[in-house]
Amino acid sequence: AEMQQTTQELGIEENEPQQAASRKLSKSEMKSLLLILASIALWYIGYNAITSKYSLYASRVLDMDYNTTLLLAQAAAIVSYLPAGMVASKIGRRKTILAGVVMLTSAFAIASFLRAGSSVLLMNVLFCLAGIGWATINVNSFPMVVEMCSGADIGKYTGYYYTASMAAQIVTPVLSGALMDLTGRMTILFPYAAI
Repeated sequence: AEMQQTTQELGIEENEPQQAASRKLSKSEMKSLLLILASIALWYIGYNAITSKYSLYASRVLDMDYNTTLLLAQAAAIVSYLPAGMVASKIGRRKTILAGVVMLTSAFAIASFLRAGSSVLLMNVLFCLAGIGWATINVNSFPMVVEMCSGADIGKYTGYYYTASMAAQIVTPVLSGALMDLTGRMTILFPYAAI
């Protein structure tokens, strides 16, 4: 309080309004929040299934040593973070996220058909597309969660977001691995991620 008074007296900062109080979500807002959190969990389940199992998949299905495809996906994502935010400011977060979902799903669906001897270039392009789709989803999903709350609840809603995303990252290696064991086929990985 003393620091705030001193900075105001010196004209360093203006008087800021008190943080907004917590508010209860309506039924429709709560439904939207739960659907967004479920979507976040599903995005992470799909994407992290690939990142956690791809090195094994590459050696057993594609008959190649671990290569740079995952690095390309991350590089494409990093390059796409700012443009994804700018696109969302023009067309909206929902449409931007849906475009990212289409990119990510398409990349994984097409990769489902690649086998040993398939084009490494095609796999690299697909992983770049997946990285761009992932960035487009990621950059815009967190703000969708926190914009539903008042300033006093940002920490709580951030916790909701990270609970959904981290729980998905814990569950997906187990689920995808169990599915591969159950079917006896590693080739189920990319269809699993696409779905």
